[in-house]
Amino acid sequence: MNVILFKIAAILLIICGGLAGGILPLRISLSERGKKLLSLGNAFAGGIFLGAGLIHMLPDANENFKIFMGDVDYPFAFLICGLGFLFVLFLEKVLVRGKAIKEMTEGKIVYPFILLLVLSIHSIIAGVSLGLEKTLISSAIIFIAIIAHKSSAAFALGVSMKKTLIPSRRFIGIIVFFSFMTPLGIIFGIIFSQVATGMAATQIEGIFDALAAGTFLYIAVLDIIQEVFEKSENRWLKFMLVVISFSFMALIAIWA
Repeated sequence: MNVILFKIAAILLIICGGLAGGILPLRISLSERGKKLLSLGNAFAGGIFLGAGLIHMLPDANENFKIFMGDVDYPFAFLICGLGFLFVLFLEKVLVRGKAIKEMTEGKIVYPFILLLVLSIHSIIAGVSLGLEKTLISSAIIFIAIIAHKSSAAFALGVSMKKTLIPSRRFIGIIVFFSFMTPLGIIFGIIFSQVATGMAATQIEGIFDALAAGTFLYIAVLDIIQEVFEKSENRWLKFMLVVISFSFMALIAIWA
């Protein structure tokens, strides 16, 4: 399959995944069995994100930095990866939590919109990274990581809005908006990859791969894995799912 065609198919699937996960809280209340399955699915997604960030995106970014930095002996890719991690940490743990506490004391409905901002920024960065990829297998690796978490991220956003009793029309509009953030990033990435050539293309790809690696590691460790292990049920099964999905990403690295 042509890489561009794959990215177009990825855009459509990601939109569908976001819409399905986001609108679900509006339609039904999730049963205990549904919550268990969602938790196990998140555990699997955690290993995917961890493997994609550590085994694929960060090494790719490091190689690109070596190409355009030449003999400069400094871990720029790891620095930018760390900055991406810290950026999402600030948005979610400082900005979002601070706003959430403030709105509880003032009676305002702000948290879902701040959560939308955080998730959208991460989605755009990941989308750009996918759009910039030149090979089918590298694109597929990032797509697997994105699609594994898109529905659950949209679901979390939907739950936060349902708790604040946001009107249905605005609810659906926000979910649609969020569902298009990753595709928007993919389109930007495709445009960059077509316009930028030579060393400029390598620089852009290296920077966004490193940024995306940092956000992937944050999502894997502090969002997904930490959350799924907060409850004591099925700890061994959750751990095995993380290991299996991480091993799957490691196996793909043989051909990537």
